[in-house]
Amino acid sequence: MPSSDVLHELQELIQQRRIEPGLLLLEKAHDDFAAVTPGMCHAGLALGCLAQWLDVGFDDHGLLGELLKRFPVAARHQMPVNDYLHLRLAEALVAMRHEELPAALQNLETALAIAEEIEDHRLALVARLWKARCLRKAGEYDQALQVTRKGIAIAAELGLPYVGAVMRTLESWMVFQNGEPKEAIRILQEAEAVLRNTDDFITLGNIQSAYGRIALREGRYDHALQYFEASIAYFQRRCSLGGYLARSLTNMSQAKRFLALQLRRSIDAGWARRMRVDAAERQRGKSDAQKLDKRDKAAQLERMHELLRGAQEHLAQADQIYKSADNHHGAGNVDVSMAQIHLDLGNLDLAEARAGEAFELATTKADYLLMCRARIVQSMVANARFEEQIGEGDDPSRFAQLAHDCAREAVDLGERTESRRLLAQAHICHGMTLVNGFFNNSEAARACCDRAESYLGYDRRDALWQELELLRERILHSGIEDPNLRAWSQGAVGDKSLQEVVADFEELLIRRVWEHEGRKVSRVASRLAVSPKKVRRVLRHLGLLAEGG
Repeated sequence: MPSSDVLHELQELIQQRRIEPGLLLLEKAHDDFAAVTPGMCHAGLALGCLAQWLDVGFDDHGLLGELLKRFPVAARHQMPVNDYLHLRLAEALVAMRHEELPAALQNLETALAIAEEIEDHRLALVARLWKARCLRKAGEYDQALQVTRKGIAIAAELGLPYVGAVMRTLESWMVFQNGEPKEAIRILQEAEAVLRNTDDFITLGNIQSAYGRIALREGRYDHALQYFEASIAYFQRRCSLGGYLARSLTNMSQAKRFLALQLRRSIDAGWARRMRVDAAERQRGKSDAQKLDKRDKAAQLERMHELLRGAQEHLAQADQIYKSADNHHGAGNVDVSMAQIHLDLGNLDLAEARAGEAFELATTKADYLLMCRARIVQSMVANARFEEQIGEGDDPSRFAQLAHDCAREAVDLGERTESRRLLAQAHICHGMTLVNGFFNNSEAARACCDRAESYLGYDRRDALWQELELLRERILHSGIEDPNLRAWSQGAVGDKSLQEVVADFEELLIRRVWEHEGRKVSRVASRLAVSPKKVRRVLRHLGLLAEGG
């Protein structure tokens, strides 16, 4: 059993964020911790102390879980209250590591309630920090923010600036999720200034990772890569931080995938521009220009595939780390990310398999965030199969229905979280299925589009906003039956002048409004604020109204 002096020193070191001295002291006292049994003085305190050090990077090789088995319920009724509270704290940490969030929250709420009653403010502070993390992982952002801010205030009252800075990094993430990136960055910078001279590599790496996530949201993918590389450098400084390293590798893959998508859009836009160039201008210098275009396009395509290969390599490394740690959420996120890349490359079978694996992993832990993400990808794969009419038999409509069902379930799952962006993504996905060639329901798709935009707020610079723009474009084109309107919406006017296009549009509009208003000239004139004489003249020209009508 470690002495009370050792336990006190470990508690002081963790509050001062002096991690390396604490890890060395724990290594020396390992056998003492391994000898803890019920009935020993400060036995619960020892387990709670060990749990807190596991949280900041100590690798006990499963010791805490084995020690907890020595403390069945029957052995706890005579424990001192303080020891009992630390025991529940230790159980919460183990449950968090096993991704058992309901069990973790139950232990934390019990420990927090009793700690506040007996005014053990430092223990209550740890319980608040861990509770906020659990709520964040469950997608309960508003409640997590409330718990975090109360903890920050308590840390300031207790004179624990380092613990307060750790909690502020958590606060910044929730603030960011609420659509306040500038405020989130300010909070991160203040926390970083406090912790900069410590060796709390987990929190310092998390700060860099948070900067990277904000850069991703703002569409600054190159900057995001730099921040993720900085976070990886921190996490690699201790071999026990594999889980954090895997998360940054997953984020790196996302940044590279977004860069690849950005490059593909650039290639497509360049091709569309060339298609709109006048034939006479294309003919001028045709040979050299075409050769240059082909070389540029080949180089861009190679760069795009290089980025996607790099993303897959990062994901493979992360997958190995997560699976060795039996981390379902992390492994599931890797599966979703890998499925998205396979979908980008047109490997629908592989995309479908990885998305299915992600959903199965998510269901084992009732992880609604991950379940929603997996269903979104499954819907996108099914929609791609429908559009390309890939599959068994001659009836692709089953893929359209599958895409719709997965999208609807994704919306339902997203509503069980507080992630506005995830809900936006689910509604965009649902809209994409409604506007396909099977359902062709542009009105319902437009409603999905509006709901997605309401959830996104001011996040209008990243890949998700571009998905929303793509949905808008598809809704526009799907609702256009007239070939002239369809051509105009794509910028194709042939050899007509602007005046001629406007005249054609006037005729089309007057005709449609006339049909919509019961073929009453007076209603058309009132609706469009033009003279009845002009309406009659256009309708006569179209052969829809007899002379004198």
